[in-house]
Amino acid sequence: MPKDALSALIHTCNFIATKGFCPATGGNFSLRNDADSMWVSASGRDKYQLKEEDFLACDLDAKLISGNGKPSAEAFLHGMIYKLSSETSCVLHTHSVPVTVLSMQKKEAQKIAFQGYEMQKTISGFQSHEETLKLFIFDNDQDIPRLASAVKELWHEVKAAYGLIVRGHGLYSWGNTVAEARRHMEGLEFLVECEFYSSRVVRG
Repeated sequence: MPKDALSALIHTCNFIATKGFCPATGGNFSLRNDADSMWVSASGRDKYQLKEEDFLACDLDAKLISGNGKPSAEAFLHGMIYKLSSETSCVLHTHSVPVTVLSMQKKEAQKIAFQGYEMQKTISGFQSHEETLKLFIFDNDQDIPRLASAVKELWHEVKAAYGLIVRGHGLYSWGNTVAEARRHMEGLEFLVECEFYSSRVVRG
């Protein structure tokens, strides 16, 4: 087990919980172990109190290798992201209110296009607020392998944002390190929240 990286992930999970982004044991978090396996948080665990033993070793098809607990079905999507991006080492799945509500307000939208926000530069590869950052939205599906296949089909566009939304569910964000994944998560959550408040002002 990569102790330093896992310690950083547990610290990040605690930060996410404190922000209210994973209520009622929601959310799941993972760390690449090697080319064929990952560590993923066990289903149903309180994200305020995660410990090393709350992470399970799984292959990239979300099949349990070792550990005490059950991997979430959503672990399969984590594994797909690791398969699609060999450089990715951490995936974070959060359940914030702005992401959930905004994705439901935009029921026909396949993406949210951000432009003009300075915080776009928190996403690797973006150098200016004048660029357009596209965050793709996928319809929720209880068949996670089917959802993962939909992500795979659009990966060449999805990957630029280092994140995606599952409608009515939450945000997936990732990075080449735990710190980068956290930065991307914070940046995307901020941008979505801005759009969320903007939509309320327009509707009001």
